[in-house]
Amino acid sequence: MHEQARELFATAELKLFKFDIHRVTKINIRNRTLTSFYMMTYVKEGTAKLRVGDEVRVIPPGSVILIPPGVEHDQYKDTSEETEFLWWHFTYMLEQVVDVLKFLQLPYLYPLEDTDKFEAVFGELMASASAGNGLIAPIVQKAKALELLYILLENGLRHHTAAIERKWSPALVGVLIEMIQHPEKPVSLGQLSAKLHLNATYISNRFKELYGESPIALHKKIVVERVKSLLRQTDMSIREIADTMGYAELSNFTRLFKKYTGVSPQQYRALEAASR
Repeated sequence: MHEQARELFATAELKLFKFDIHRVTKINIRNRTLTSFYMMTYVKEGTAKLRVGDEVRVIPPGSVILIPPGVEHDQYKDTSEETEFLWWHFTYMLEQVVDVLKFLQLPYLYPLEDTDKFEAVFGELMASASAGNGLIAPIVQKAKALELLYILLENGLRHHTAAIERKWSPALVGVLIEMIQHPEKPVSLGQLSAKLHLNATYISNRFKELYGESPIALHKKIVVERVKSLLRQTDMSIREIADTMGYAELSNFTRLFKKYTGVSPQQYRALEAASR
């Protein structure tokens, strides 16, 4: 099972949105729910408090909070001391569709063991942002973001040893990997039921539990994300892309893409070109 898990993590893409360092004496964020990214906050000096559900916990120096999308929480201070926060917003997903970190069920709050290393890497990330338009600045940011993610996951798993024992389903993880590797192959519940020797309703419900979507809906989203990539990064014609993704009928291909993006493949390519 862990071999499959490693394959998922190796295939996932880390996207870094915002990061910064703040020193504050007041913070009062209430009933916040992130919609599309994770928030990591590391307390370097001072303290703060975190509420998730009915539990309120003190965030001491050297601790990190990791809040996933969809979790309502409060982050606040009830003392006048100055607190220094290092924070960033990010996603780690397969084809921008499946949140890989959900499989780990990491704790919301845990201590970091090698704080000096974490702070040094975060400092290098901050320095990369002030490098202006240097050619290698984006590469440095990606490298440092991955290093930070490694430190966070290593510590999170160490303090939450049951994290990887989530309700893994080897058969359905295998289906997901197949979708990622071969999105051009059609997917149907009947086909999956026959292949896995499982009830079709069970497969659909289990997929929704694990990945948030039915197999059919998830496959369509993966196809659309792969098509977006081909439209941005290649000069392939729309017909060639449709063929590559297993669509014999161009009208069906265009209809699917427009349903999920609101524009046709031609319009999407033109919009992407205009934004460069």
